[in-house]
Amino acid sequence: MDKFKTWMFKRKKQSVAIICMVLLCCSLIQMYPQKLKISFLDVGQGDTTLIITPMHKTILIDGGGSTDNEKYDVGKRVLLPYLLNHHIKEIDMMMISHFDTDHVRSVC
Repeated sequence: MDKFKTWMFKRKKQSVAIICMVLLCCSLIQMYPQKLKISFLDVGQGDTTLIITPMHKTILIDGGGSTDNEKYDVGKRVLLPYLLNHHIKEIDMMMISHFDTDHVRSVC
């Protein structure tokens, strides 16, 4: 348990952002349990979360990416094809947990 407390203390801002995103997802699931769609995409070091609400609003949480974007562009090769394949042409809201390049590189 001490390791968890130490990790939480060191990563306070990141932890608060993650907790807020989890609470948002949970509250949306409770409000719209049958029409809400949540997808998790593997975009390199982290994940991207795409939420589609019953009103067809799209929320993208983190965009993913790598520190060396020249070799593999996650936005062009993973995120964009997924969005187009699901007929999503615009994002209504974007949330970023923190601004490390592995979380925002593909959406910048």
